[in-house]
Amino acid sequence: MPKKMIAFWSANGSTGKTTLAIAFATAVKKYKTNIVLADFKEVMPHIHKYFGIELSDKSDIYEAVEDKRDVFAIIKHHLNKKQNTWILSGISINDFSKFQEKHFSIMLETLKKEFDYVLLDTNAGVFFSSTYTALKNSDVILCVTAPTIWSIEDTAEMIEFVCERWGIDKNKFKIILNASVKSEVDINTAEKIIGVETFNVRYGEKNVFRDVGRIVKVLIGKDIEDIGHIKAVGEVKSIGAD
Repeated sequence: MPKKMIAFWSANGSTGKTTLAIAFATAVKKYKTNIVLADFKEVMPHIHKYFGIELSDKSDIYEAVEDKRDVFAIIKHHLNKKQNTWILSGISINDFSKFQEKHFSIMLETLKKEFDYVLLDTNAGVFFSSTYTALKNSDVILCVTAPTIWSIEDTAEMIEFVCERWGIDKNKFKIILNASVKSEVDINTAEKIIGVETFNVRYGEKNVFRDVGRIVKVLIGKDIEDIGHIKAVGEVKSIGAD
């Protein structure tokens, strides 16, 4: 199975990004893949609160990068397994000033070697080095937006900014229209304004998990089909069939 890194990002805050990242992890684990959900929101991380995990001091990860030691040997002490998903809590307000792009890059390189899927919950906007690193290194960027014309226009402008300034391929972006309130904008309008594929998530817990499951199937279904095909071919060869 190909390794894949998926970032959850938004132009503005309060779009439901963290909730959707958790729902996405729940849907992916049904495919029995080895996944980690990493909180890349500096200063005010939230994922640890959802899972009831202590926010650990990450200064030892910083020191391991600086000393060029085995980073995963340190990271694994910060991993907690909850609901069959590995969770890496975020960088606290006490640690974030130490961490720079190089530290986050090495963390991501390490995680991608160890896991099939690395899911990243990032800060909104463009103001943190962790956000820059996550977007630069991700294979897919799920940009969450509210279903309002202002939010859609802000999202379109911010995507153009990071593509131009950070050199990110626009084809990496997918939009999630999070319809937690009455929608002012539909999928077709959002796609026309932003210019990338758009998915819709409806209001209500059952709808969220159902719709996110559909998105997961679209995004990683081919990976699952490929690995199933490889296993099937291997089984045929093992019994001597031509």
